[in-house]
Amino acid sequence: MPRRHPKKPPKDLDISGNLRLLTELESPLDPTALFCRPGPVELEVGTGKGMFLTSVTLACPDRNFVGIEVSAGYARMAASRLASSNTANGLVIHGDAMHLVRHSLPNKSLSGLHVYFPDPWWKARHRKRRILNPEFLEHAGRIMQSGSHLHIWTDVEEYFYEATGAVNNTRLFNEQCDEAPGGPNATYRTHFERRTRLAGAPIWRAVFERNETPPQKHRLVTKRLS
Repeated sequence: MPRRHPKKPPKDLDISGNLRLLTELESPLDPTALFCRPGPVELEVGTGKGMFLTSVTLACPDRNFVGIEVSAGYARMAASRLASSNTANGLVIHGDAMHLVRHSLPNKSLSGLHVYFPDPWWKARHRKRRILNPEFLEHAGRIMQSGSHLHIWTDVEEYFYEATGAVNNTRLFNEQCDEAPGGPNATYRTHFERRTRLAGAPIWRAVFERNETPPQKHRLVTKRLS
């Protein structure tokens, strides 16, 4: 389902404390340096309108959360939600997630990774653009700390089994377990989840735990965007 045009933040709302541009960040990037407070850092890939990022920062004040969003409009929208909630433990980076994990984030720098309803790129010639590909997942294992969790949700069954199979092939994660869905009265984690559940469509969910196997195939190659 195509994205709707994002709403612009209110003109009087200062989102500068909750929005960064990937082109302006150092490489390598210490994600803890993005915050003026200590705490483990988790990353959401494709933060969209910012529903998950806003709710999780309020629910887990002892942890810091970063969202990466390729759309400038949605990045600003998510940052405005964070600014409105007045939390100090959440921010959005506008930029490409693959560049961030491949060229910016050091080994073992994240304590969690969330990928909810990534673009399935339906056309066969576009499948190579899917974010949950073997290279991304190898880098995910590189940047995640042992014992941290990778969460994957999608409403596309074929993509789910392709992605979870690729995760298992890295040998960097323990075997998947199904992540329990929320009950009928549970709050929604993302806007896509709300839309999908209200339509009565199924959602496939899995969570993986990073094991202690060292990554072999990929390493950090710093490259700053210009």
